[in-house]
Amino acid sequence: MSFYGSIKKNAKAALKGRRGAAVGATLFVMCAGASLKSLEFVFLRMLAPQPSYYWLSGTAEHAYFLRVFFGQSPQELLVTGLAAALYFLLLVPLILGGARWYYVLIQGERPRFAELFYFFKSARRYGRAIWHNLQITLRSLAWGLVFLSLPAGLLSVCVRFLLIDSITRATRVIASVGIVVALGLLVMMMVLYAIHINRYALSGYLLCESDDITVRQALKASIRYTKGYRGVKFLFTLSFVGWYLLAPVTLFIALIFVLPYHIAGECVLARYLVEKSRAERVGVTREFGGAA
Repeated sequence: MSFYGSIKKNAKAALKGRRGAAVGATLFVMCAGASLKSLEFVFLRMLAPQPSYYWLSGTAEHAYFLRVFFGQSPQELLVTGLAAALYFLLLVPLILGGARWYYVLIQGERPRFAELFYFFKSARRYGRAIWHNLQITLRSLAWGLVFLSLPAGLLSVCVRFLLIDSITRATRVIASVGIVVALGLLVMMMVLYAIHINRYALSGYLLCESDDITVRQALKASIRYTKGYRGVKFLFTLSFVGWYLLAPVTLFIALIFVLPYHIAGECVLARYLVEKSRAERVGVTREFGGAA
């Protein structure tokens, strides 16, 4: 059996007899997010008969600037900002609590529904969940600039040249070739970026595992534990794409069953990498001690 097959087999074994509970936990988190978005939509409907995240005509002059750059009036923009803050403050700890629920499950235990609220049970846990998400977001954005700035910049320049009516035929051909090259480079860099970002993939699980570890320690440990396996993690995630592509055929009902399977698989892989790295670290320490 292949490595990926072994991980998926263990995920299925962990879900056996607990699939209903896993579906319930997943649906609860999904419904919480959908409820917040629905609440935002209701308030936007109260502010405008046809709230828009896109372009609107006939707006007041004082709101024109915001409409042009954000597609919303000042009031709508305020509601959207508050909704985003609420989403961040409530859903981020809940999603991490969902990871905790699955992480307990794949260890052969029967997690309680209350595990979803694990990071709400103390101010320290809650703060760690929020700070962890901020760190991941900022680091992801920074690495995104590193990996994607060059192809995005090249693509932007080539498109600008094509939009000029007075350019020569030769320049147009060069710009067209540049667009093709830029798109190819962009796809390649996006893949490399996705692989590189997996260096932080284990940090959330490490926070779920122990109250003693800090966010900084979890991030550093994740970088160390995923070394040499970031591509493996990327390919494992990619192996579920087929299931998600089939979701529209089933009116997205299949997601209810695919998501628990995928999340459980990610947790099994995470635990494997954590335990493997810890075992190797202990082995190196003992060997060094013996040699001394």
